[in-house]
Amino acid sequence: MRRDVARAPIEPGVLALVCVCVFVLAFVVPSFADSSNQFWLLYEQGNAAASQREFGQAMQFYKDAVQGAGIFPEAESAIGDIYREEGEADLAQRQYEKAYDERKSLYVPEEQYEILYKLAGLFEIRQAYKQMEDDLNRIVADDKKFQDTQAQHLRGQVEKNFLEKGLDRVLTLYSFQDSFSARAHSKLGWFYYRTGRYALAISHLLYSVVDRTSVIRDALKERDVDYEFSTTEALLASIEQTADLRTYAQSAGLYADIYYLAGSLFANGYPAHARTLWTLLTRAPSAGQYRDLALRQMRKPFIEPLLTIAK
Repeated sequence: MRRDVARAPIEPGVLALVCVCVFVLAFVVPSFADSSNQFWLLYEQGNAAASQREFGQAMQFYKDAVQGAGIFPEAESAIGDIYREEGEADLAQRQYEKAYDERKSLYVPEEQYEILYKLAGLFEIRQAYKQMEDDLNRIVADDKKFQDTQAQHLRGQVEKNFLEKGLDRVLTLYSFQDSFSARAHSKLGWFYYRTGRYALAISHLLYSVVDRTSVIRDALKERDVDYEFSTTEALLASIEQTADLRTYAQSAGLYADIYYLAGSLFANGYPAHARTLWTLLTRAPSAGQYRDLALRQMRKPFIEPLLTIAK
């Protein structure tokens, strides 16, 4: 038998509290969202002003956005960009470090790596190479494709195949997705070559070369579903025939990576491997200065002088 339970009347105080909560949900929460949107609007206005090189106006928009939001790492980083443009390296560094400290509040978490790249770029300009290396290694540390146990085993296999069978074999067997850390590997590879750590340079530069060529191979596959990689020389020839791929290869540093990979190989006791890569560059007009350097290396190989690193 069901027993009816008497419902207790709602106390006036409780009813008042419910009404207050409804009011908060109906008005205060949307108001907060509106204010948040307002701060983002200020940030976008700052971006628009900065793109027109109206740096004073952009700075004010960014500062207003930070003042309103309280924590706004994107705007802090953008302020750093303005200081960098105006030659205020110390102020730019301070802003980037503040933005990185607030990285948990980034709308797009991956933007933290762009902030680290900006810091590394500042340190390179100032020849503060140890700090540059530290920030680049922060990026690489988050790359599971490079750091975890399985990835390290794969990386060892890639390097073994490269040293035993050459770049063509590696690019036939392996393809990497475009990685957020590729620029860090590229710059670290150059840095380790210029500081005499040639085995480390080979590891990082090979990773970057495979990454960059994988992007190009995917692009060629999109243009022609029947495309298949054959040789690195043929790949570079395909780049020469396509304007956007030439632009990508140059801006991504592919030719520089191949050049310094060859230099690292030569310095580490693999002259035949080095000569093979330099020869590829001599046949790639788009390689520009690295084609010229490769021609010099073919005539008389040399190791570039080591950087002077401040203690």
